[in-house]
Amino acid sequence: MDLIWLLLTITFATILVSMLIDCEVKHKKDLYWMGFFVTFMILFDIFVWINFGHETFIKFYTLLAQIPLFIAFIFVSKYKGMKLVFVHLTVIALVSSIVLLGILIASFFGLNATYMKFICLILYIPTGFITYRYFRPYILYMLRNTDKGWLGFCIIPLTFSMITYSYSKYNLSSVISQASLVPIMRGLIFSLVSYILILWLFKQTREQLTLQNEQNLLQMQIIASKQNLEMLKESQEKTIIYRHDMHHHLNLIDAYLEDDNKIAARKYIAEVENSIAGAVVENHCNNYSVNLILSSYIAKAKNEEIIVETQIDLPEKTAISDMDLCVIFANALENAINACKLIPNAHDRIIKIVCKTKNNKPFIQITNSYEGKVTFVDDMPVSTEENHGLGTKSIASVAQKYDGVYSFEGKNGVFQVSVIL
Repeated sequence: MDLIWLLLTITFATILVSMLIDCEVKHKKDLYWMGFFVTFMILFDIFVWINFGHETFIKFYTLLAQIPLFIAFIFVSKYKGMKLVFVHLTVIALVSSIVLLGILIASFFGLNATYMKFICLILYIPTGFITYRYFRPYILYMLRNTDKGWLGFCIIPLTFSMITYSYSKYNLSSVISQASLVPIMRGLIFSLVSYILILWLFKQTREQLTLQNEQNLLQMQIIASKQNLEMLKESQEKTIIYRHDMHHHLNLIDAYLEDDNKIAARKYIAEVENSIAGAVVENHCNNYSVNLILSSYIAKAKNEEIIVETQIDLPEKTAISDMDLCVIFANALENAINACKLIPNAHDRIIKIVCKTKNNKPFIQITNSYEGKVTFVDDMPVSTEENHGLGTKSIASVAQKYDGVYSFEGKNGVFQVSVIL
């Protein structure tokens, strides 16, 4: 019974860790290694339990279960270092709290060990639900958006775990035999207050980051709006000039025809057509604002001798704000053009723009060639240059605003931005 309860507890802890981190399997071998590692850990734990007894196993529980479980998740966790340490310590604290609560409830039935373990197994179900429903969103948001302060966050669950370990050494028999509920109540109160504090800190930090992201998005929307107005103004000015000169164009063409100089007339007509093309905004999609942005950046790319391929199917209206769509396209294309400009051979400068809609929700994918190396931190491209990297953060903020999915990938000289809103 003790061994089964322990294995179920380790399984529950594994499920909790999986809830609180973004598991990312980039290579199947990582998943295989994790599976092999966990299987070996369980078999080795059973071996120690059978051959050396319950007390020896509990004495080395941290080395036999907790640390190996932490190592196992290194293979599949998107987040490493102190972020993963925090999640692991949090799970240890949660499981310890359930055990303390189980002992407290079992005290009403004479502190029977079997009752206590059965109560703990029952408590695992609501604890898992509460963790997933209320605690997980805050932790995931912090993991994705905050890189600082994790050492400080780790202090609270680490302190609780150390206090719990110093009191019991994970030996439930000794705790139950002491028949003292005061330390148990202290532990539960400390755990409750600690995690109320952590949730409050996470909530405050999330609100601050959300406000900052909204301000950044607003700034990017203002920039996109200014670009739209500038493009529209430029196009209108060209149209006015063209209309003003139309009379002179027609008179000159008429003069060429009067002299029967058809070659000169055709040449001049071709020049007029080119000037008309320069005055007209190209039609890439039915969304007016996005079309202006696309026209501007595609023209800019072509001026840099960049090959642009498009496959765009975007209706006039979608469930997404036009300005938010402009933020995505403007930032992605700006970064793509800057990367392509650094490629010496113009034939290797390529940008591909794909946009499709399904159920009124857009899928956007922008791919560009690049030279050099792209550095990623938590799957986000980073740059040491000042004010660089804000574009990708703005794209991520828009995706998060609509509960969408985004990804940035760079390999084999091809960088790809994908967004599903």
